[in-house]
Amino acid sequence: GLLTVLALFVVAAGISHTGALDWYMGKLLGSPRSSASAQLRLMVPIAVVSAFLNNTPVVAVMIPIVQKWSRTIRISAQQLLLPLSFASILGGTCTLIGTSTNLVVVGLLSERY
Repeated sequence: GLLTVLALFVVAAGISHTGALDWYMGKLLGSPRSSASAQLRLMVPIAVVSAFLNNTPVVAVMIPIVQKWSRTIRISAQQLLLPLSFASILGGTCTLIGTSTNLVVVGLLSERY
């Protein structure tokens, strides 16, 4: 559990420092004209990824990418970072493997019923 999250933080730091995802995320997120469309373009892929990966490293990897993207599209990063977090939480709650809390609840349910 904890060691896995720590390992994912190491991977996140490597991805952030190398800029490995910058080009891909730039193409995926595009050039929206409004903050609402920027939020939507950000939230959908993050929710999908967070459904299958731990939320914390996903957000850790995406924060520098979102900050750079916000400067490029001239939208305040403040308008994008909270939706990033909310999309990660939403995606994590959609599957059993999305968050550790879901796994704990399923374990408790299987013990009792």
